[in-house]
Amino acid sequence: MTREEILALPTEKKLDALVAEKVMGWEAKPGRAYYWTGKDRVVRSVFYQFSTDISAAWEAEEKIKRLRLHVKYCEALKKVVLSTGEYVGLFDYIHATPAQRCKAALLAVMDKEAEAK
Repeated sequence: MTREEILALPTEKKLDALVAEKVMGWEAKPGRAYYWTGKDRVVRSVFYQFSTDISAAWEAEEKIKRLRLHVKYCEALKKVVLSTGEYVGLFDYIHATPAQRCKAALLAVMDKEAEAK
């Protein structure tokens, strides 16, 4: 996906699915659940609504931190918040919506993947 496509994503299941796959590293299985299997074969079967639930968005931010993408994430969050076309102050960054945080996380991962190529 392009940056413009990510910024244009509505707050819905497609954005949630992209965050689950690209940011969290979860594998999609049939149905509404996402399963994640790590080296210890732990399985999760909860559908996270990253784009509407702030606690789920914070979990994605923690994953970004563990991936050491927090600098790219902050730069991406600035782009996402500025893309609204409205006046933006520090308050707007601190109170970014779950959807804005998800889009920033996707952009940070996308930038990392682009650098790896």
